[in-house]
Amino acid sequence: MAVGAVDALSEAISVGAVNTGDLMLMYGSTAFFVLVQDQPTPDPTVWSVTGAFAGQHNLAAGMATTGSLTRWFCDEMARDLGDQAYATLFAQAAQVDPGAHGLLVLPYFSGERTPINDPQARGVIAGLNLSHERKHLFRALLEGVGLGIRHNLETFTRMGAQVQRMVAVGGGAQTDVWLQIVSDIAGQEQIVPKVTIGASYGNAFLAGRAAGVLQADAIQQWIKHDRVIYPNKQHKATYDALFKQYQALYRDTRDVVHHLATLT
Repeated sequence: MAVGAVDALSEAISVGAVNTGDLMLMYGSTAFFVLVQDQPTPDPTVWSVTGAFAGQHNLAAGMATTGSLTRWFCDEMARDLGDQAYATLFAQAAQVDPGAHGLLVLPYFSGERTPINDPQARGVIAGLNLSHERKHLFRALLEGVGLGIRHNLETFTRMGAQVQRMVAVGGGAQTDVWLQIVSDIAGQEQIVPKVTIGASYGNAFLAGRAAGVLQADAIQQWIKHDRVIYPNKQHKATYDALFKQYQALYRDTRDVVHHLATLT
């Protein structure tokens, strides 16, 4: 008998995140993390789930608003750019220095899942002044997501779970601008597969395994890596300081935004 898998697990398989220490980071409308382990490490801030293969355990985590945040920005702040909105915004964001000219964003526009698990969290844009342009704000949104990704990765580390290899997948992985921002913030290199079809690719492999026509290591033969994104160490100090402010901003605004959440 064969049964289906949740989409994120299939997505992890699709990019070969199947060995202990492998982490899939899915850049979709939301972000999702799957870290393969050989022993469970339960923690209330993230999720412990069954692995894809016998003897495996996965840590999973997720952010509620990532790609959907860029979609919102395009729809509400960049209609004048038309079909070129995404390409233009990302190109302009690449021209902005790390730190987005003094802007800091909490990307909790739909509440937040891990590691704060706060459905009443809301988006915060801090540091605005009259010198800021659209490109600064878009860069700050991308950095806000990157800081949230780092928060989840540091939560894994705090738990004693080790990330040995990180593989990026999903629509957001198509742009090196965002990938570079995340690698710089998290201090983690990212492997980008040539094919990022996603869950359907993993499901095809699982179907082949269930039918007995594929071996467990066959998925590695399907995958070709396109490129690796390496952290720019020159940006480490800037982002280390910004991450501390990111955490403080949530703590210091939590009561206010919880109240505001009751008004909508």
